[in-house]
Amino acid sequence: MNRLPRFGAVLPLLAALAAPTQAHAQSSLTFNLAAGLALPNGSFGDAHDAGYALIAGMGLRQPGSPISFRAEGVYTAYNQKSFDGVKTSVGGITGNGIYAFSNPATTVTPYIIGGIGEYNTRVEVRNSEAASEWDFGWNVGGGLRFPLSGFSAYVEARYHKVSNADLGFTPIVFGLAF
Repeated sequence: MNRLPRFGAVLPLLAALAAPTQAHAQSSLTFNLAAGLALPNGSFGDAHDAGYALIAGMGLRQPGSPISFRAEGVYTAYNQKSFDGVKTSVGGITGNGIYAFSNPATTVTPYIIGGIGEYNTRVEVRNSEAASEWDFGWNVGGGLRFPLSGFSAYVEARYHKVSNADLGFTPIVFGLAF
């Protein structure tokens, strides 16, 4: 069933990122790109091989605060184990909160991340679309950020659960934030 996504869960975060307020003038806007392995979980994992994940986003970080926010688009794709030529992809838009743990002994920053969003699940049979559906979902995970000159690199793992579908997956990605 095709229908437009319900972006009500993510729109307040996107509006906050775009609003030109005094607080935002002091905040730093960040962009991130990541790619890596996507592991299907539960019964979704029983029917699918590991796939790949692509992530792009933008965030808002207040200098000196351990809390930041990130809006992201995520895309994952998997081959089904039992049927040759059948692929499942899951894409979504999420709004996430991040809490970074300061560690004066090292420049590596561990963090936790979690949020909500809308996910689209699509099953393709031999390159022809068979089914597509939008559902609400949530995600939670953690990572390590490594500062570099003018940007940072990160490694992150996050569990995503799509409601109204027996679907869970965990992308393990390497990314850059600038």
